[in-house]
Amino acid sequence: MRIKSIEVREIKATLPGGFSGGTYELGHRAALVCRVATDDGLVSEISVGNTHAYDPAIKTLIRGSFRDALVGQDPLLVEKHWHSMMGFSRRYGTQLNVIRATSVVDVALWNLKGLIMGQPLWRLIGGARPTVPIIGIGGYYQTSGDEKGIREEVAFFKRDGAAGVKFKVGAKSLEEDAERVRIARDAGGPDYVIVVDSNQAWTPRDAAKFAEMILPYNPEWLEEPVHWSSGGRGMREVRLKTGIRIGAGQSERSVYDNFEFLTSGAVDVLNQTVFLGGGITPWVRLAGAAALADISVAQVAEPHLGMHLMAGVWNSTFVEYYPNVDRDPFWSELYPDHPKPVGGMITAPTKPGIGLTLDRDAVERYATEPWS
Repeated sequence: MRIKSIEVREIKATLPGGFSGGTYELGHRAALVCRVATDDGLVSEISVGNTHAYDPAIKTLIRGSFRDALVGQDPLLVEKHWHSMMGFSRRYGTQLNVIRATSVVDVALWNLKGLIMGQPLWRLIGGARPTVPIIGIGGYYQTSGDEKGIREEVAFFKRDGAAGVKFKVGAKSLEEDAERVRIARDAGGPDYVIVVDSNQAWTPRDAAKFAEMILPYNPEWLEEPVHWSSGGRGMREVRLKTGIRIGAGQSERSVYDNFEFLTSGAVDVLNQTVFLGGGITPWVRLAGAAALADISVAQVAEPHLGMHLMAGVWNSTFVEYYPNVDRDPFWSELYPDHPKPVGGMITAPTKPGIGLTLDRDAVERYATEPWS
């Protein structure tokens, strides 16, 4: 069996009203759909990504250098192919696009490996447990800017089956955002999971002040509390000064940056993003290293992948998803056969690969370009 073809296309959805967190505003949701076919008829088609748009250079890499390197190769040699793709990063100035292009193809190859082996992805990467907790991503200022909105969102997330919320802060004063967290705790109750996420909003000093304000509300962890320029040093400072658990990694450019967070004692939760960090291959490596250091791992959104990653390794935290369809129409429309959260938990499929059927009509509705 050999790889016969690799194709990719971008899809994009407009988000009604837009959404903003601590340091960003988002009006679109974009992803790349990658198709890898073998010479005996197997086809892996999968959506990868959670951003506003894609640099054309990423798609050019996949359609050119990566295709030339992988067509004709054994599809099961995923580790070999990952190193082959990452090898193109040796050219100065290309690293970021190479890593992101590698992420897309690596995920498609892992899905293909599952189809070939007849096993779901979560079993291939470790098979820790099929059922894992799930939380919704919310707290956006458009939907949860005041007490009424916060209480309505928490109630909605509960009805949808989520165990809790990743709650956005960082755009208001420390006092106002701390009050918003208090309201979320009151609305959710003592067992409701609250991950507080500032998206790199503060200096270490302000982050420490905020951490002390919200500690009485029992957050699961505080995510990306400091500006990128403070990096691991700033997070370690907040962590040691306040005792709050710190999570980070989703904004880093690769697994190597996240490994530095691990070795420096900056975090309690490594939240490497598959579509940014290099794909599933390095995510699994990092999860293993984190387990040896008693550090937990996570994955931002993309629940069709996240549920497999969280179910695959023992030191996982929560699957993340957007219960609000206006924030993420792809989850409901691209994968209409996806499992539903029940009682705060979600069970990963047992069918091969990611175990879900990509709705091709939905892909066509959101496509910004043809397959190539």
